[in-house]
Amino acid sequence: MSAPLDSIDTGALWRALLSMQRFAWEQGVASHAAIDAGDLDLARLLARDAVTRADADGQLGGMDDAGAVNSGALLEAALLLGRDDPAAAAAAQRQRWWLLRFSPRDDWGVLHHLRGSTEVWADSVYMVVPALVASGDLAPADMQYRMHREQLWDRASGLYRHRFDMASRAFTRDAFWASGNGWVAAGLARALHLGVDADTVRERWERETRELIDACAAVASPDGRFHDVLDDPKTFTDGCAGLMLAYAAFTGVADGWLPAEYAEPGERWAAAALTRVDDAALVRDVCGAPSFDAPGTSAEAQAFALLTLSARARAA
Repeated sequence: MSAPLDSIDTGALWRALLSMQRFAWEQGVASHAAIDAGDLDLARLLARDAVTRADADGQLGGMDDAGAVNSGALLEAALLLGRDDPAAAAAAQRQRWWLLRFSPRDDWGVLHHLRGSTEVWADSVYMVVPALVASGDLAPADMQYRMHREQLWDRASGLYRHRFDMASRAFTRDAFWASGNGWVAAGLARALHLGVDADTVRERWERETRELIDACAAVASPDGRFHDVLDDPKTFTDGCAGLMLAYAAFTGVADGWLPAEYAEPGERWAAAALTRVDDAALVRDVCGAPSFDAPGTSAEAQAFALLTLSARARAA
């Protein structure tokens, strides 16, 4: 694999990431990056603060975030910490039960992304599905994935639309948001990486993740980047979506459910994003925090840079 990615200073990427203020999902993807890099002590430290900040409902990392499911991204690390910490183990179970029973949802069970809203978002696939696989709740994980897919997946394009309101039965944002598709692909890849024992579920998830990666690849820019709205070349290009998709591709190759040739587009997408790392080790030209509607920087982009490099090393 190419030298430019081999020369990236991961320590500097970590320093930039840890300098950023982080909501629950951002702390969660940072913890995933630590786990995948083999730094379990750092993952436990990230989980420890999330346990400390758990809210009255049991959501880890509560910081007045409107999200109803974003805290799910912290469950994997909280379960890790809970192996040796009874208080963390109890907090992890409260988070688990929040997702399984108490988080706001439609009458037939699909989780709402935000409190006070009846919207289903593509982002939730990453927040919920790997968390429930990590906690041993495969059937609810698959149910949430299937219900999100039913509301958001577009058969003609093979892509996911961003947000659907269950009350009005209408899209509140029908765009093929690049990061939204990245969240789905990365979420399924992470869930598969954690281990899915049921053959029928695993095979379906592998097939549908591969199909989503292929659908996104079909609309990539010539330089290996993705427009913020995948089918709208007038929108800015978002390097974070490329990192999410590269992470999914490398993970699939490393874990054996994608052919080895998928490492090539993963390499291209990762390189296109990481050539925009500045002297402070910030990944630039990504969908930027806090509103994620313009180019900027973000904790999730930093974390996915690290996740992608770890997955790439596993695939080598």
